[in-house]
Amino acid sequence: MNALIMYDRQTRSLWSHFLSEGIEGEFKGVKLTNVPLVLTTWKEWRTSFPETKALLKGASSADPYTYYYARGDAGVIGESNRDERLYGKELVLGLGFDDGAIAYPHTALQEEQVVNTEINGQPIVIYYNSQTNTATAYSRTVGEDTLEFSLETDEEVDGVARRWIVDDVSGSKWLPLNGQAWSGDFQGTRLESVHAVNVFWFAWSDFYPETELYGQ
Repeated sequence: MNALIMYDRQTRSLWSHFLSEGIEGEFKGVKLTNVPLVLTTWKEWRTSFPETKALLKGASSADPYTYYYARGDAGVIGESNRDERLYGKELVLGLGFDDGAIAYPHTALQEEQVVNTEINGQPIVIYYNSQTNTATAYSRTVGEDTLEFSLETDEEVDGVARRWIVDDVSGSKWLPLNGQAWSGDFQGTRLESVHAVNVFWFAWSDFYPETELYGQ
């Protein structure tokens, strides 16, 4: 399916990080627990969490895949399902997976930046920052409330504008990078992360050829 796989050292079972499960060996069919993560820039992360400790490996900070991003070829073996609704290396935020896959192109998210939606019956908010290609997804349900969010921008910190998502019920400000409310009636509450992946379109459409495409 044109996506690299992992193996575990104990049984040498093969694991698909895309499917979050074993695909060959002793652990075939076993699901892994997904841990939420955020793909963003160090500068944006440090603005929100200035006390963060970082692992530094090697002296170079250059991205070794820059040339690959610029090329038109897809992955290692090419697409098994060419879907021309988007350019193959368009970044999308993929959600829903086997329950009803839907892809949110980063280019479509540039226009809205905050999308209040519902996926497979679950109210969800999607946040996007076009300057850093950061895309996150959270449940909009807090207790008995289903919240609607909008974007608010504060003063700049070290040249980076602080951005919040603000709910319509209390006006609380929520940090988009981890879904935690930093002010208002919901202060200290944290939105539940929704399993989502930032991925090239060619990879998502290979795994989910019937995927819905947001904006089309």
